[in-house]
Amino acid sequence: MPQADITNSRTRSNLAHSYGPPQRLFTVIPGIPIKQAKAQASKLMDCARYLNHTGVMLGDHRMVAASHHLNTMVSALLDHLEDELPSLPESY
Repeated sequence: MPQADITNSRTRSNLAHSYGPPQRLFTVIPGIPIKQAKAQASKLMDCARYLNHTGVMLGDHRMVAASHHLNTMVSALLDHLEDELPSLPESY
């Protein structure tokens, strides 16, 4: 049986308006040293590792899924560091 789309165009436009355009969650800001950004990324990776380990041990699939999302976000941050800022000195 086909599902009906219960949202109308007015609801969709309100959602788009209230949230605005998508923005990066993790990004590098000029003036913050790359070493500090990498240290923060490392802390986030430790959190993801803990979430994954604990989620597997407890059988909590939400924790495992959260760890995968966090890993993806940290990976995007590290890619941003490597791809867009290769010419900056390490102390930047």
